[in-house]
Amino acid sequence: MDLKKALKFIQSQQQSYGSFLSFSSPNKNNFKKSKKYHSVFPSALILSCLNQVPNCKSVKKLIAKFLLSQKNDNWSFNYWTRNAPENKTMPYPDDLDDTFCSLSALYQYNPKLIDGSALAQIINLLVAVEKKEGGPYCTWLVSKTSDQVWQDIDLAVNSNIGYFLSLQEVELDSINHLVQSAIDQNKLVSPYYPSIYPVIYFISRFYKSKKLIDIILSHQKSGHWGNPLNTALAIISLINQEIDPKILLPSINYLIKNQQKNGSWKISSFCIDPSINRQTFYAGSSALTTAFCIEALTKYFSIIKTFLTKNDPISDQIHQKIVQVAQEKTKFISPIPSKNLKKEITLLPYYFCRSLGNTGKNVAQDLLIQLGLANLYGWIAYTIYDDFLDGDGPKNLLSLANVCLRELTCIYHHILPKTNLAQVFNRTMNNIDKANQWEITNCYNSKKLPNYKKYSQLAQKSLGHALGPIAILYSLGFDQNSPEVKNTWNFFKNYLIARQLNDDAHDWEDDLKKGFINPVSVEILKKTNNKQIFQKIFWEKVLPQISNIILENIAKSKKNITKINVITKPKIIFSLLKNIEYSAQKAIHEQTETQKFIREYQGK
Repeated sequence: MDLKKALKFIQSQQQSYGSFLSFSSPNKNNFKKSKKYHSVFPSALILSCLNQVPNCKSVKKLIAKFLLSQKNDNWSFNYWTRNAPENKTMPYPDDLDDTFCSLSALYQYNPKLIDGSALAQIINLLVAVEKKEGGPYCTWLVSKTSDQVWQDIDLAVNSNIGYFLSLQEVELDSINHLVQSAIDQNKLVSPYYPSIYPVIYFISRFYKSKKLIDIILSHQKSGHWGNPLNTALAIISLINQEIDPKILLPSINYLIKNQQKNGSWKISSFCIDPSINRQTFYAGSSALTTAFCIEALTKYFSIIKTFLTKNDPISDQIHQKIVQVAQEKTKFISPIPSKNLKKEITLLPYYFCRSLGNTGKNVAQDLLIQLGLANLYGWIAYTIYDDFLDGDGPKNLLSLANVCLRELTCIYHHILPKTNLAQVFNRTMNNIDKANQWEITNCYNSKKLPNYKKYSQLAQKSLGHALGPIAILYSLGFDQNSPEVKNTWNFFKNYLIARQLNDDAHDWEDDLKKGFINPVSVEILKKTNNKQIFQKIFWEKVLPQISNIILENIAKSKKNITKINVITKPKIIFSLLKNIEYSAQKAIHEQTETQKFIREYQGK
């Protein structure tokens, strides 16, 4: 397998202005006597495939530039390029298949290309051809008085619409029902495609179904699906359905074996072209087949790497041992459920240890189990106590919280006896209790807004999470005066502030109903006392403000990590920050784009 050679082949096939030629043949299995067409469609699909692949920026940039040159003023696209001779000899109206494949590829390439103004135009396209309000949608962008041949409702086309909308986190029941009905009836067909594989591929990008997996696998023969194109489409679809990637190995080997000397894969028919003299023609290209094969191989090796990381046998053993011990210790009160228990809680010390690289190998596994156990006990105890502070804690769990707190204290008073870790633990627990007391005293008083003091209170309340990593550093000979220990504390303070603010941005309404004023509520109440506009103030003013504070603390956290010389694999720790950072960035982007959308849609 040579992916570099495959990418070079694609680059060699790209036209100077960024597009790719489409080849049209009356024989779907033989393209030796084919016509050359200038079509938007293969370029959109190739960009979508390459968006999953690193190291081909120049190719993607040229395709994106080409696609943007092909959009209409209302953001619609045609099958033919605007200046193609086919536009005169075989004219088509603009259609939603080319439109939404192009839009998805552009959005994946750079979301900023499709802003709120563009989204308003795109929604207008859908409204113009909806069969009923909310879809499904007709294929062709023509008036509702046009001939019935232009009024069809197609499964593949609506799947491509569904995929683009899913990128905007929008889900339509009408499209889901259309797809599920087709899956239930095993009728995954479209008059625009010669086989089920493109249709399945389009569906798999936004819709998950166990039955769809069964259908794909039922067509597999000798580890593949007839040719490299169909096999690549099937592999991508199955990966999108999140199956165990190990079962795909024979199919991957088939693709690798069939790569040609120039790096490409053989041309196969992907879609139906306009008929000539009533004879069906099929469209495809080696560049398009190669792009799908590259996407399949890239996704496979990426998912295999993730799969192996997620299925780290040592981490699984440690997690299971921690849960087993905790359940045994607390069974006389209330057994701890293992289902849906976050491994981030039990394995935080283990992950920190892994971030130390070779140095972490000096830490005994028994210590990691004890520290993971302590983290679990602390999380259970303070989750229950926090519910009580909110006024809705179940009384039957209070004893469980007390048992967990006792076990937590016992662990930190007995491990590493030759260090002052017990004193560090006591001081941390005192600060947690002070933070809880401050919250009770100050955050339920609507007459005087609480002062969160640059949000340090948020960190103090959850600083117990840092104790496991601090204990690991103590076991390696560091102490409270070591830069490594100081920066670890600082990392957790900034990380916990970011995490709590992220939670508060989602919970402020529920908290206010309970009478609790969290930091997000404070910023809203500073700006208005009118409950009717709380949501408006939050969305327009407070959300961007809080999101930027979250990102500032994430940046500080990353800086703290880079100062800890003993950490040689910082990406393991950075993974704690990833979801919070993404959530804040997304909130800022969505707020900005929504404002643009509203202005455009209202014609202001």
